[in-house]
Amino acid sequence: MSKNLASKAVSGIKWGSASTFANAVMQIGYTSVMARLLAPEAFGLVSIAGTILGFSGYFANMGLSKAIIQKEDITADNIRAAFTTSVALGIFFFLLTWIIAPFSAIYFKEPNVAPIVRVMGLVFLINGLSMTAISLLEREMRFKTIGIIETSSYIFSYLVVGIILAYLDFGVWALVYASLMQSLTYALGAYFSVRHSVLPSFKWESFKPLFDYGSRMSLISFMEYISANLPTVLIGRFLGTHKLGLYSRAFMLVNLPMYQLTRTLIKVAMPSYSRLQSDNEKLGKVYLSSITLLAALIMPICLGIMVAAPEIIRIVLGDQWGESVPVLQVLALAIPMGFITMFAGIVCDAKAILNPKIILNILFIVVICVFFLLFRDYGLVGFAGAVLLGEFVRMLMYQQIMHKELDLPHSKQLAIYMPGLINGVLVAVGIYIVSTVMRSAELPALAILIAQMATGAVLLLVLTLLFPHKLLRQELQIVFEKIGLQGKTDSYLHKIIQRTGLISE
Repeated sequence: MSKNLASKAVSGIKWGSASTFANAVMQIGYTSVMARLLAPEAFGLVSIAGTILGFSGYFANMGLSKAIIQKEDITADNIRAAFTTSVALGIFFFLLTWIIAPFSAIYFKEPNVAPIVRVMGLVFLINGLSMTAISLLEREMRFKTIGIIETSSYIFSYLVVGIILAYLDFGVWALVYASLMQSLTYALGAYFSVRHSVLPSFKWESFKPLFDYGSRMSLISFMEYISANLPTVLIGRFLGTHKLGLYSRAFMLVNLPMYQLTRTLIKVAMPSYSRLQSDNEKLGKVYLSSITLLAALIMPICLGIMVAAPEIIRIVLGDQWGESVPVLQVLALAIPMGFITMFAGIVCDAKAILNPKIILNILFIVVICVFFLLFRDYGLVGFAGAVLLGEFVRMLMYQQIMHKELDLPHSKQLAIYMPGLINGVLVAVGIYIVSTVMRSAELPALAILIAQMATGAVLLLVLTLLFPHKLLRQELQIVFEKIGLQGKTDSYLHKIIQRTGLISE
């Protein structure tokens, strides 16, 4: 990887992480407020509408956004062709959504969902206008600009518009209008940062290279969306909007932190991996390093969430959401696997290994449907268990592709999970001990949650920086050397821990 590329990647991670952290904190606060202002049915209706829109959403730009990022050389005509196509597709799918909205109400036996689907369908028009600008920002790795736009649009749309409308008794429409406003403000910010040509182009030679790659990516994304939203479709159909609202909020509580932690890495990984697509050896090393570091971060967090689930549900959502606790605990085991294997999928995207990925996703959909049928009688926990087993199978399938395409031994691929797994178990045990003592003393839930978070944070820092697994130590040394912190971090942490009395002078 060139110095310029490495510099852009480091800068992207830095600015993206800052934006991600800010957005995560705000979204938790937003969710907590909205959960108290709105009933679970409102979240269930929006989840159904979002699922329906998503079925079309992955065809709404024919994978052109990924094609713009992946293509080694892109011309002004390519950009014009991409913009022309994305706008046309946006109009088409908005009209299609308007037509099929009544059928969604029939399928889910919920008449209130049809008008919500129609209004939320405006997002296709907005995304059609903004897709090219956003993709160009990501291709150029201008993640500082992206972070500023995302944070600003989130503050205005959700924390201002959404909460005010919910307080004024707009009900479910507060969620709908806040979502649309965020898409609109993000689109405007992206375009004014790039200002690409908006003149239409109909030259097939400009569109063809993008379509060849993008059409297959669109199919893959659509299948990934189907598999990710099967719980929403099945729970909404067989258990109703109330149960779906309980599931969706539990899913959000573990999925949102993981998404916010990894979204910057995912955005940086795609353009970075694409530039290494012809060097399998270097790409393989970068991929293994990415997974080692990622697993060491998110596995302890998710296992900590599993232990602290009762307090998280009670404080963030409220006492009326208690049924979500066991669902959250099972999902806390499933979701980290999905985010980790996502990087294997990015390798496939960067190297244009798309046909094997298509086959994998077809198999995954079949597997997860079978698990849903087997565990259907166990209610929401059964659906969460199906997600857990399905993610494990998908992880094994991706490892086989990485073994074949990058010549990575299965043993080496499994070994990189060990630092995260060991640290995760130790963090979970520590939080469990603190939780047991404080719960037996009948202390307030907020005090218990604060203690759980503090315990998890301290243990994760100590295990990661002072007593890291040998595989993790090697990766951390490389990272610290690249950012100029080698030798400083251990010294600073030792001083902090000495002051706390955990180790002697």
